[in-house]
Amino acid sequence: MRGIFFRRPEVRELATASAEWAGRRGLRLRLTGDLHRWAEVVGAAMGADGVNPTFDPARSRIVPGSAFHLSALDAGGEVVACGAGRVFVTRDFAALVESLALWFDPVPPEMAAGIELATPVPALSGRIAHVGGLWVHPRLRGSGLSRTMARLIRATALDLFDADWDTWVAFEDVAFRSTYGTATTVLCVDGFFPPRGRAERVFLSYATGAQVLDVVRGTVGYTAV
Repeated sequence: MRGIFFRRPEVRELATASAEWAGRRGLRLRLTGDLHRWAEVVGAAMGADGVNPTFDPARSRIVPGSAFHLSALDAGGEVVACGAGRVFVTRDFAALVESLALWFDPVPPEMAAGIELATPVPALSGRIAHVGGLWVHPRLRGSGLSRTMARLIRATALDLFDADWDTWVAFEDVAFRSTYGTATTVLCVDGFFPPRGRAERVFLSYATGAQVLDVVRGTVGYTAV
């Protein structure tokens, strides 16, 4: 995380606390703008099904400066956890979900019909931070690393992109709520989900910048141990 300047003091404090938390466990955090390495690591660990196309440069056109990749490395330099963030500038975020443009750019012809939303998705607009792609090595699950990474990713996206909103999608509502922190969550897909080629229950979570900063402040104390 060296050399990264965060504008918001709360985010700077969390970044420092998270780096120290990781250091006490023999880990170091690294932030880059290249998502190719993220896709490579997650693909090797989880297979193609685990690579969220939103953050995969092979399936989404990602403008330089509009995305980042946070990773945790062990003493040997092996990536043991990673996640990503992007920014979408849009007048209607719900339209990105319905059209599948949230996941693909361009949208594959066979998916041109998009999806039908299970419940209405708020028409979020402006600079929308979207985070996800979180993976943690099995030997470190349950250590608190997923929570530390997820919340630092949210804070980083808010600060680097000066985002109006913070969003993510998940297939398990309850588990991801405890990992990522406070947000409003709606069921957006309950049926066939083209990005995975099968039926899924997909939840969309969203929060204001103020809500993200509340999570950031609460997480600083957690990383002190």
